[in-house]
Amino acid sequence: MEKWWQSAIIYQVYLRSFKDANNDGIGDIKGLIGKIDYLEEIGVDTIWVSPHYDSPMDDNGYDIRDFYKVSEDYGTLEDFKELLKEAHERDMKVITDLVLNHTSDEHPWFEAAKDPNHPEHEYYHDFYIWHEPKYEDGKRKRPTRWIGWFGNPAWTYNEATDEYYLHIFSRKMPDLNWRNPEMRKAMKKVIQFWIDLGVDGFRVDATNHLEKNWDFPDGYPGYENFSSLPKHHEYLQELGRELFHPNDLMIIGEAGGATREEALQYAGFDSEEFNMLIHFEHCWVDTDETNTLTPGKWAKGTVDITRLKESFYRWYKVFKDKGWNAIYWHNHDQPRIVSHYGDDETHWERSAKMLACALYLIPGTPIVYYGEEIGMTNVDYENLEDFRDVEVFTEYENFRRNGASHETAMQALRDRSRDSARSPMQWSDAPYAGFSEVKPWIPINSNYETINVERQQQSKSSILSTYKTLLALRAKENLNFADLTFYDISHPQSFNYLSTGEHHEYLVLCNFSEKPLTMEFPLDLQTFDVYYSNVDIGKAERKSEEFAPYEARIYKRKRQ
Repeated sequence: MEKWWQSAIIYQVYLRSFKDANNDGIGDIKGLIGKIDYLEEIGVDTIWVSPHYDSPMDDNGYDIRDFYKVSEDYGTLEDFKELLKEAHERDMKVITDLVLNHTSDEHPWFEAAKDPNHPEHEYYHDFYIWHEPKYEDGKRKRPTRWIGWFGNPAWTYNEATDEYYLHIFSRKMPDLNWRNPEMRKAMKKVIQFWIDLGVDGFRVDATNHLEKNWDFPDGYPGYENFSSLPKHHEYLQELGRELFHPNDLMIIGEAGGATREEALQYAGFDSEEFNMLIHFEHCWVDTDETNTLTPGKWAKGTVDITRLKESFYRWYKVFKDKGWNAIYWHNHDQPRIVSHYGDDETHWERSAKMLACALYLIPGTPIVYYGEEIGMTNVDYENLEDFRDVEVFTEYENFRRNGASHETAMQALRDRSRDSARSPMQWSDAPYAGFSEVKPWIPINSNYETINVERQQQSKSSILSTYKTLLALRAKENLNFADLTFYDISHPQSFNYLSTGEHHEYLVLCNFSEKPLTMEFPLDLQTFDVYYSNVDIGKAERKSEEFAPYEARIYKRKRQ
């Protein structure tokens, strides 16, 4: 039986940067409410709201101080109820981030856990993960050499208890102990609160890190000891059985690096855990492994188009008839897609449209990231102080220790940092891009005068118009349920596939490159009509044609 989330079209809102309604420089819930009609016009029917909870904002809301409160930066609980009301009146759904792995170190649970004089210390201490120090030559040492995901040591010393606590993200985000049934009971109460309030689902953050290796073996960086350990599935199944599935929620789990078997365990039709999975496999197919100055995800290289196609096709086949796929280019943790895989300078508009064509006729439930629909680019910040992400400053120091110059380190941050996908939404060419009337919490990208919603709404050939066209087609033809066939998958430049909908077939042909391409047509185009192109073309008369850099075409024919 078809579920409502299978035909959804999701738009992710990074709340802090979407729209500031009260002019304090920070995006807020009322700002989002004021833009719901815009989202509806695009073709969106589900809004994914980034963390809105009370937080010290060490990691922009993923460090939660109170699960039951809305951050004062974003508004009030009444504002959130109004958001649900306004969305539901338009038959739109709202899902929120659910953070299970950790809390803020300012959460009352941790305040009690770290203080042996607190009246509830004994109860809450076991809500977190602690380890006594090691000593070497009389000097106190961390229990292990594990490194967290932000490039920092994963243990921080708490003098009051003479222990280290584990945090695989920021030191202000202590990890929860999911082996403790009392802690799990407390988290279930949190989840039930938001369900009762009316949310339609959750994107579950960092799900594959809930279990740790409690033998605490030494290792560097030690990721295998706190990532994808089998027992974490037990915790997710418990939540699925008791809360997620009985309430018919949309549950999207985040689990980077999941294998095929793990993916089906997370999000197969017979899974007790999620409905869909965010896995990130296709998000970093352009890393330069020879780069030792700014290594890992920070090392920008050439996009491997073959690997990209293989990833999309593999995940389609993994979930075909066995589960449900989510399709997306990126979210708040990856760079802007037109800067990442396209060309944000010479071929900015054409490559943004090509990227839309390459993704949004693929079956599954799509997720559009805010600003993607107008081709927002990576930030162009010149000063380290312009950045805000906690990860940036740790990694900058790492790059400099590796021998990178200041400018090399800065370019890596502009190319790959999470802040590149978090700059304020560019609504107009007004001061501060129409996001706010005052200086925003993070600098506006300087190209806002030419890249903005208002300007693109006035053009039928804009990137925004392309998104509206593709999402409308997706809904009309029920392409979430389409069949998919990739062509020439080993070709290093083309990105071609057939999406077979209820009534029509759509052949998508893309030159995924800044170089011209002689495109060999995989099917006889005499039987197709041109549906869309990001350049001016006529009807194809030959078996091959020259495609310009980043040219994309969609051809349509009735199903036989």
